[in-house]
Amino acid sequence: MQRLSAVMFEGGEPGSEVQRQMSAVRYGVALDNLAKLVKTADIDQVILCTNYPDLADAARDLGVLVDFDADTRRFHFGVRLRNVVYKYRLDKVLYLGGAAAPLIRPAELAEIAAQTKSSDQVVLVNNPQSPDLVAFSPARAIDLIDLPDNDNVLGHLLKEAGLPRVLMRNTASINFDIDTPADLTILSLLPGVGPRTRQALDRLSLDTSRVEQVKRLFLKVGSEIALIGRVSPSVALFINANFAVRLRLFSEERGMRAMGRVGRSEVRSLVAHFIAATGPRRFFDYLGDVADAALIDTRVWMACERLELSEGDRFYSDLGVLDKITDARLREFTAAALESSIPIVLGGHSLVSGGLWALAENVIFEDGREPNRPF
Repeated sequence: MQRLSAVMFEGGEPGSEVQRQMSAVRYGVALDNLAKLVKTADIDQVILCTNYPDLADAARDLGVLVDFDADTRRFHFGVRLRNVVYKYRLDKVLYLGGAAAPLIRPAELAEIAAQTKSSDQVVLVNNPQSPDLVAFSPARAIDLIDLPDNDNVLGHLLKEAGLPRVLMRNTASINFDIDTPADLTILSLLPGVGPRTRQALDRLSLDTSRVEQVKRLFLKVGSEIALIGRVSPSVALFINANFAVRLRLFSEERGMRAMGRVGRSEVRSLVAHFIAATGPRRFFDYLGDVADAALIDTRVWMACERLELSEGDRFYSDLGVLDKITDARLREFTAAALESSIPIVLGGHSLVSGGLWALAENVIFEDGREPNRPF
């Protein structure tokens, strides 16, 4: 039987303090998931591609094969993945980003591995729009696509190349990944976190107050929660099936990165146009009139406004650290959110998809119930 190889990419060049904090947690997530992968029966080898020497050493101690390259200047995702396929003569691949699925269960990994290993031609994804878990067979299908510069489009390209696409089991633990500090805040409140990840989270002084206010609202009958951005329909279904709350939902620009709309400056947002017309303060005043709390994927607004922001600025906005935000428009927007009459949680895609799902599921467990799963 052909061999299945798990391939994880984790690296970068964190510059600001908040980026280094994110990297420390990603480091823990990567090692916790590598430890799960090496114990998964149908996975024959585990490969880590990284430019972090300490992560490489820790991964080797787990029995992971490390493909190390310290030169990030020439990094190209698709080229590196293809090189790994040929260098190690891979038959089948389970690819995941270093911060993907920090809550994934061993049984879920086993199911994904078994599906991939038993299929001659398949591409499994955890998200049809922008997956960060992609399993595919055969590995040489990488030659059928234009090599992408990021992993968001890998699943779509392999599907377009002719591989039958299969969606992985639709669960919070498979869909939640770590993109922004808002995701760290949610993760810090959840059980099921791996030991290395928990240790990294415990070193941070995260303000969880706004997220905890949202948690309490789930159990308040008739409370109104606004979800804005690339909101997952699955999350909305799950919340409606388990809580007596009213969702004010505005979902737009799902798949904007995977479809190339960001790169082509094609992102359009009705919410962003409303903010431009009223100004951030009046926008949040209006939002406070119709909702008890709001979770906002701000990357849609940023892309529509074509703001050229550093990752540090985006992350400091999520944390509400105004004095470290260098962009004036983003600082004004963030200040208005902090001064709102209701709790506002700012973040990225995962905040209104896998992160929110994991948070809502945890509220149900803490309430002593089993979740009603509508799909």
